[in-house]
Amino acid sequence: MVDDSRVKLKQIIMKNPMQSYQKARLARDSRYDGKFFVAVKTTKIYCRPICPAPSPKEKNVSYFETAIAAQQAGFRPCRRCRPESAPTSSAWIGTQAVFKRAINKIHAGALNHQNTDDFSESLGISQRYLSKLFQQYLGTSPRKYANHVRLMFAKQLLHETKLPITDIAFSAGFNSIRRFNDAFKNTLKLTPSEIRNYAPCKESGIQLKLNYQGQYNWPLMQRFLKAREIREIEIVKEHSYQRSFQFEFADKVAHGHFTATHNAKDKAFEIKVAISEMTLLMPLLAKIRKILDIDSNSDLIEKHLSQDETLKPLLKKGLRLPACWDNFEAGVKAILGQQVSVKAAYSHTKNLIQTLTRSESNSFHYFPSPKQVANADLSFLRMPIKRKETLANFARWYLKTQGEHIDSILDIKGIGPWTLEYIKLRSGSDTDAFPEKDLGIIKAMQKFDLKEPEQWSPWRSYATLHLWNQL
Repeated sequence: MVDDSRVKLKQIIMKNPMQSYQKARLARDSRYDGKFFVAVKTTKIYCRPICPAPSPKEKNVSYFETAIAAQQAGFRPCRRCRPESAPTSSAWIGTQAVFKRAINKIHAGALNHQNTDDFSESLGISQRYLSKLFQQYLGTSPRKYANHVRLMFAKQLLHETKLPITDIAFSAGFNSIRRFNDAFKNTLKLTPSEIRNYAPCKESGIQLKLNYQGQYNWPLMQRFLKAREIREIEIVKEHSYQRSFQFEFADKVAHGHFTATHNAKDKAFEIKVAISEMTLLMPLLAKIRKILDIDSNSDLIEKHLSQDETLKPLLKKGLRLPACWDNFEAGVKAILGQQVSVKAAYSHTKNLIQTLTRSESNSFHYFPSPKQVANADLSFLRMPIKRKETLANFARWYLKTQGEHIDSILDIKGIGPWTLEYIKLRSGSDTDAFPEKDLGIIKAMQKFDLKEPEQWSPWRSYATLHLWNQL
């Protein structure tokens, strides 16, 4: 059964699909960018609806909801509008929780380093059920979709960076240059060199563009990030966000820093990256997308929340959900912030970072790793012993579970429902988190006479942020 959100979105976008698609492509309507793709039968090329090329005749056009569907039908991506750079908050993602997790993991490169059995096991489902979900939503297998993601990522790097082709191949998850070249020739009917020669990049280093759909209220996001800025690891400016990172993925470790600059005109973030391990570039960009909530469909979310007439006047257009680096960072901040002021929580977090991690030459520290916290003597933290124990036990839990099955942290003494919901919300891992015992939420619910938060599901995380913005 297809989930309700997918059906509703289709109804919103188009009562007559072909007619709506035709009007959107002829108008080059940016609101539809990423929501469907236009394949031209005469050239065997597929494009975004905003492609600047002359519009083909309708009889020569086919429409596809996803890029991979066009690819599997024998079309290759346009080198002018570059479908791989289209926003990714497509209708087919829906709200099916397991499918969304699988898609997110694939875009982070998980299937580049795992077989399908291990991948499905990490999701807590069988390989058969995983294959069924991908056939239902995409009409393809998880492995073929992962290969499509690798190719599109590599194509973007070829267009937008001067990285050597060998680095691009390994960054995109290919384990040999031969397989990389074969995949391009067999699927895209082009060689990597032909793609690079078509649109040579003028910039050095790793500089990429991440596009988004709908409205993006950067001033609101910027204020949220600035109010919680920890200068040891991040800098929030008027139009940009910069932070350091260190993380482990597929038995490799990367560290470095990135800067994301908002470009309202192009509806995108311009990303500059310095990373120690090039093969982990794909998971890094997935992290950046999550931190800035680049892939959410704000129009769809706001349309759903505005069905509550009492909540509707409180909604801010283009609100996005700022996220911490991962469940661990969100959990540490939540525990350090229990029963203390925001200022005290900041002081504890700053102390933890300065004590447990080293400073880079650019003055950045890194946020401590789970191993660093679990093995540390936390006596330097000026807080109750029980809270220090909770912090250490949470770090040990993370080392054991890698942050999966987050609900199990309720077994840790000192962690209750509020902390759990806060972690879900601030880690960007759950769009439906709702810390109903949060003092700010209680005050806002009473002030605006809001009584049925269940109707906000599956977007209660966004509703929570809207309420916090009213305080």
